[in-house]
Amino acid sequence: MKTLKLYSYKMTHDTRFAPNPLFGVLTLATCKPAVRRNTEVGNWIAGWTAKNLKNCPTLVGEERLIYLARVTKKLNYQEYWEQYPQKRPGNWNDPHVDSYHGDNIYEPRPDCIANPLCPETFILHENSHHKTPEKKAKDLRGQYVLVCEEFYYFSCKQPIEIPKNIRPNVPKVQTSYGVITENIQASEFINYVKQHVKESIYTHKG
Repeated sequence: MKTLKLYSYKMTHDTRFAPNPLFGVLTLATCKPAVRRNTEVGNWIAGWTAKNLKNCPTLVGEERLIYLARVTKKLNYQEYWEQYPQKRPGNWNDPHVDSYHGDNIYEPRPDCIANPLCPETFILHENSHHKTPEKKAKDLRGQYVLVCEEFYYFSCKQPIEIPKNIRPNVPKVQTSYGVITENIQASEFINYVKQHVKESIYTHKG
């Protein structure tokens, strides 16, 4: 039987940029490079509140769920740029426009072979969140964009509490790799979240 695997990590920001739950699909194209490298199609990802999360600081052991998503595609940056033009940044100076949060910010240079380990082969498009060469290099180290066609996004403004008896493994501190929960424990948690779909801001069941 195939292992059911869930990756959990803590979020210090929730701006609809990473993850980006807009335009009918949740994507993780920036931040958490190790999670993006290691997660496979079919795995689940959960983002949790943290004690230094703006708008919703929470103590260790009391983390609440911001989003849950199942990875349905794992694309390189060139594929993402070409397949999801709606996720490109636009109207970035107006935070009330969805495209302000666009995370498809790395365009392969037409005169180069796109290589995420060589940031110079990508053009960084003007955006509202990641603007520095350091951020660009860190993002591209993830090598892949995770696309989730099934997701439940509650946001940091109304994260949900998870009963202690079905809580998955949640890291106590910030970690670049996240922590893993598998099989029955992961399944019970995922099923519980699905029962609370009505509370989510953005939802797509795939």
